[in-house]
Amino acid sequence: MNDRIAKRTGLLLALACLAAGSLRAEDVKSLTKAVFSIPSTTGNEDLLAGKIRGILPRGLAIEEDGLGTVAVRFRGPGAPTFLFAALDGYGHMVSGITSDGYLTIDRPVAPPHARFDAYLLGQPVIVSTARGPVQGVVSQPAMHLLTQERRKTLVENFSLENAFVDIGVRSEREARDKGIEILDPVTFWPALTELAGEKWSGPSLGLKAVAAVLVAVAESLAKEPPRGETVIAWAAQTKAAARGRGARPALGAVRAKTKWNPGRTVVVAVIAAGKDGTAPVPGKGPVLVLAKDEPTALRQAFERAAAGAGIACQFLAAADSPLALPFAGPQSEVLTVALPVQFLNTPSEVVDLKDIQVLRDLLERFLRTGGDR
Repeated sequence: MNDRIAKRTGLLLALACLAAGSLRAEDVKSLTKAVFSIPSTTGNEDLLAGKIRGILPRGLAIEEDGLGTVAVRFRGPGAPTFLFAALDGYGHMVSGITSDGYLTIDRPVAPPHARFDAYLLGQPVIVSTARGPVQGVVSQPAMHLLTQERRKTLVENFSLENAFVDIGVRSEREARDKGIEILDPVTFWPALTELAGEKWSGPSLGLKAVAAVLVAVAESLAKEPPRGETVIAWAAQTKAAARGRGARPALGAVRAKTKWNPGRTVVVAVIAAGKDGTAPVPGKGPVLVLAKDEPTALRQAFERAAAGAGIACQFLAAADSPLALPFAGPQSEVLTVALPVQFLNTPSEVVDLKDIQVLRDLLERFLRTGGDR
């Protein structure tokens, strides 16, 4: 394990040096493109964390929590306002190598929905090794040779027990010679597609867009600091649940709460979008998730910031998410502000670029005005 970490450290340093001088002045769309192709699954967030470190403005004080979370602090009066997003997305990992060189895979955490694994069938994937990325494809039978019943069974009853990744080798030794090791993350091929109507599509696009938004906000605050103490963080291991009974909070959120202990927390998340009127709509602005019937001071401050900037927001009544749960107490306030994403947790997530830009503007406005502390 230590050898694996050492190898990755060299790659991270090279990555950070390459990025440091190129993206500081870029807008949020360019930042999204910059982080989109970097794999980041639960327990393997180091590459994306290194990328974010590299594109943050120089001179910012970087803080960590020992779990993989990266944060920057802007000094000011009062208890800190904590603004954070997830660093890790859903994905898979290498669980074994067969004698003829195929890779078997498993998940580091539970899937976001029942059909998540089925999207792998026949898809190109990337295995992120300590030596660099290795291309592969999840093998499938020749579909035109199967009966309709067999095709239906293959898709509807697909499980990871039937998933084998072909990386173009013929033995376990050849696979290991390519750098393949057990627990290497396996993610969908990072194909970013630009659609009509100022929309983009790609796997884990919502997660990467939100991470880019926070980088853009940090860049802006580095030029014009916020009124009060502010911490912006990209939290690791948010898909892993902490131990306990009942509603279980995200492990990364629990650690962040212990480390920074903020008075006010803004969770910047993604949320499933739709078109039927019962879900948030892409292109209509960020979503304020209302976990309580009565308006909190934090929610009211956000609404005033949006009104002052002429930003339209959407509202959705829902319980606190595992990311928000650790911060929902009598001595603190928490609010989730989400980016609407179509086809969330599929290889074809779709985001509206207007929503990304407006989300950035709203967060900046809120922090610049001090959020009516």
